[in-house]
Amino acid sequence: MSFTDKKTKADIALKYFHKPPVYYNCAQAIFKAFQEENKISNDDINEFSKYGNGKAKDGNCGAYQVGLELLKDKPELAQEFITRFKENSEYISCFDIKFNYTMSCVNLVRMASNLLEELTTSSSKT
Repeated sequence: MSFTDKKTKADIALKYFHKPPVYYNCAQAIFKAFQEENKISNDDINEFSKYGNGKAKDGNCGAYQVGLELLKDKPELAQEFITRFKENSEYISCFDIKFNYTMSCVNLVRMASNLLEELTTSSSKT
């Protein structure tokens, strides 16, 4: 594989987001993209099926909620994720994002995956 063929976490997440054979929701697709390095089981990914379509904690966007889950042991990175997610999407509530048309679900999956990859890659280098 050449350098230009390297898949990003967003590429991986979007490969699974609402696509056959499993039709993962936003949270599951991102969780799947980060499965290997976080030792996430398929059962854990299946648990996140309840986080789609605005059903995450407090009505949060599933892409946002899974970011908090992946960064739960890294409070500084979690805060940076929260700040940057809000800067990009304006809202964290699935309803508010959809109602105000601030960003599509596909773009939320891409943005959250990119943020998580950037934050976790930069933190592992320090």
